[in-house]
This record gives sequence, structure tokens and C-alpha cells, in this order.
Amino acid sequence: MKQIIILILLSLIIYVIKKLFRQPPSVKKTTSEGQTGENMVKDPVCNLYIPESAAIKKVIEGKTFYFCSNKCAEEFKNLSG
Repeated sequence: MKQIIILILLSLIIYVIKKLFRQPPSVKKTTSEGQTGENMVKDPVCNLYIPESAAIKKVIEGKTFYFCSNKCAEEFKNLSG
């Protein structure tokens, strides 16, 4: 009888230890503003890094560029030709 109780207690201790050291489920990282972590892109005009989802995307001569504002996009378009 004592052996069964000891076996149950050891099993319980091992279970608790495994549970403590188990990795938590993966969670998406969020910024302080609550946005999920995502790729940052660089505006070629003002060199500002912005989230890709917030950037203004323009395809110019077959190449994709990301801008922080329409002003930067127009300035880039005027500079490139």
C-alpha cells in the first residue's frame, strides 16, 4: 500500500515539474499600440521605417517602393524621372 502511495506522489511531482518547465504556447508579439509585430519597410525619401501595412505602396518601373506619405511618394516620383 505504501508503495502505491509513494508511486502516486512521485508521479504527481514529476507532472508538476514538467508543467512548470513546459514552453508556453506561442503568442504573437504586440507593440505598445496593440499592433501585431510585422515587417518594417524603409521610405526611400525620408528614411523613416514604418509598418508595411501602414505604408503607401507604389510600383515604379516594376519595382515596389514603400512610402510614409503621399508627399514622399510624389517627391520620389519627381526625383526618379
